[in-house]
Amino acid sequence: MTRSRARAPVRADPAGGGTDAPPFSVEQGGRVVNFAIQRHACASVDRLPAGSGVIIYSEDLGEGIVEPSVTALPGRGRLEFLQAFVHRLVPACESILLATESDVPAGAGLGGSGAVGVAVVAALDRVFGRERSREETAAVANDIERTDLGYPGGNQDSYAAALGGIHNLEYVKGGGTKPHRLEVSGDVRLALERNSLLIYTSEAHVSGNIHRDIRESYTRESSPTVAAMIRLRESAKVLAAALERGDLTAYADAMSESCRALYDLHPSCDSEAHRRCFLELGDLILGGKTCGAGGGGFLLVYARPGRRRECRVRAERLGCMVWPVVIDFEGVRSWVEPALPLEEVERYRLLVKKTAFEKASD
Repeated sequence: MTRSRARAPVRADPAGGGTDAPPFSVEQGGRVVNFAIQRHACASVDRLPAGSGVIIYSEDLGEGIVEPSVTALPGRGRLEFLQAFVHRLVPACESILLATESDVPAGAGLGGSGAVGVAVVAALDRVFGRERSREETAAVANDIERTDLGYPGGNQDSYAAALGGIHNLEYVKGGGTKPHRLEVSGDVRLALERNSLLIYTSEAHVSGNIHRDIRESYTRESSPTVAAMIRLRESAKVLAAALERGDLTAYADAMSESCRALYDLHPSCDSEAHRRCFLELGDLILGGKTCGAGGGGFLLVYARPGRRRECRVRAERLGCMVWPVVIDFEGVRSWVEPALPLEEVERYRLLVKKTAFEKASD
């Protein structure tokens, strides 16, 4: 038996998020600035003896599935996401144990599912001896989400998880992604990390539903969605230029403009809890934005110089969870570990049966 593990960072997207998704990205061209952060999604894969079957377990959901083979996986239910990756990437004759765990809560707006997908691709590639570039890993993970599963959305989460660092992602008319690593000085990076905070109001979002709302609104005549998308794209262009020249006040202004445009995309992108938080912190921050598709999740804020601690304390008094921001420049990483003992494999098998029994009993 062999065992591989992988981890991939989640991301914050200070500008342009949403313009990476079709149809806008294909018809108009989009742009997103994001940076990977040191919170990770992790995946482990154990290659089991022939005939052992397939075990999939999500530590975050506290739920799993056991089937005699890859082809027996039903491809539905709460674990349909992980099953899709196994269907695409695991040969039908193989037996495996796949387990995943994330550092971020569900619905956080930090691209957690995209990071899980990238980590799973990397772990499966490592255990089966396959090699891909980081961009190929991002593309495969995203294609499974969009094509195999039919989930709406773009690909910025997969690229951030695979590549790491700070990127200006350009979406070309007609289709295609061009990732440009932003040339940010060490001083600017340290200031960006020092003055930034991620704030969670505990109001989760469901990005798939929001993307469907946006797509539906996009097709309506005289819809405000197209104009808001254009503003999002332009705010990303302005923010990227501000970062490269080291103007963090302009960076914060562009981030706030991106947030206003995000809220104008569709009512489901807005968040009353986030608006209240911005209002309460207004004198302490230069700018901020709801992360991801909006409607809840984390806020990214840039504090006024010398006011970061005060901002954190006030947010915590409002009942929020507050995280520092440390940029992850490594992107996805995979490695090999000693094989899991057979008794641990059986523990997972029994855990799946136990949770299934408890669920049926409720």
